Amino acid sequence: MMDIQELINILPEIVQSTYFSLNPYNPNNSEDNYQELFRENLTIKFNKRVESEITNQKSTHDIMGDEICLKNKTERLDLLMKCFSVIFELKNVEKLDKSHENQLLNYMNNSNYNYGILLNFSKSKNLKNCVATYKIYKKDIKITKEDRFGNFYSMFTFKCIGEHTSENYFDLMGDYIQEDNVIQIT
Repeated sequence: MMDIQELINILPEIVQSTYFSLNPYNPNNSEDNYQELFRENLTIKFNKRVESEITNQKSTHDIMGDEICLKNKTERLDLLMKCFSVIFELKNVEKLDKSHENQLLNYMNNSNYNYGILLNFSKSKNLKNCVATYKIYKKDIKITKEDRFGNFYSMFTFKCIGEHTSENYFDLMGDYIQEDNVIQIT
């Protein structure tokens, strides 16, 4: 198992390079585009396996506490790096919301992975706000509670141990159209 700090140290460069290389102005970029390039960049930098689109059978517990698999119900993990015990959940949305965070934390809660990274390659309608952001979560303690019927429920708690915002692509590159180059036609 590699030290997660190695990943944390190089992640800002990999995220920004991935985001800028695909040019965030392109409205045809999708989460899949970013995922493919991000996976390649992780592989190049660490020379380690990065698994993608891992499907897990969704399961739960019945009223007796026995685990049951829900038929035709799966969850798909975007990227996994076993060497860092990390799950990556990638998004390409204007702004992350609580449901995106809960998705990743649920994946972590139901797995043996200790870290999760929620990464957004922003799809901005305002070209002046083209940044990639991420948050890193660490699995903390497992809590168990009993409801009024005597049923027990368990879940892990998580700590946000870091977050980062890339440089703004617009600040670096400017707009496609340069106003000072406009020629008046009479």
